[in-house]
Amino acid sequence: MRFRVSQELRQPVGTEFTLELRHRSLFLDDDAALTDLRGNADLLRTDRGLLAMVSATAQIRSTCSRCLAPTKSPIEIDFKEEFIPLIDPVSGKHITPAEAEDGFVIDARLMLDLGESLRQYALISSPSKPLCQPDCAGLCSTCGTNLNGGLCSCPPQTGGRWQALAALNAKDHEGS
Repeated sequence: MRFRVSQELRQPVGTEFTLELRHRSLFLDDDAALTDLRGNADLLRTDRGLLAMVSATAQIRSTCSRCLAPTKSPIEIDFKEEFIPLIDPVSGKHITPAEAEDGFVIDARLMLDLGESLRQYALISSPSKPLCQPDCAGLCSTCGTNLNGGLCSCPPQTGGRWQALAALNAKDHEGS
């Protein structure tokens, strides 16, 4: 999501602008992507660059953490970040990297790229354990069958460290 901001950077400090954000798809990482991104980026001219105040909604496509099925859920992305230009918009003089290294930058062609900041904040806002449905049953630990579609043919596991608890459970049912 790139926007030319050469005119905005030539305005006096305190001038405000609004950019409309609309994007079909933005990949976040190997497992997740944003779709149907909609929102606004309010820009405020600062003494160093542009302060972007972004408020957007989107759908995040990812993989269910229990059954590995594709899932889609709504997400809200809100952040404020200052973008510093690499060159002075009036003189064309390069700005020292130390002034621009602590945040996001506006490239030498005076293009503001919101893609990386949206990606980072979307990853922060996304659910840490996405589920395809609230009561997802997951996968069978033995055969890998998706238990949302029904039970598998594996025998129940009651061995090893859980055997003592299974014996207590059996005694409890016998006494009822």
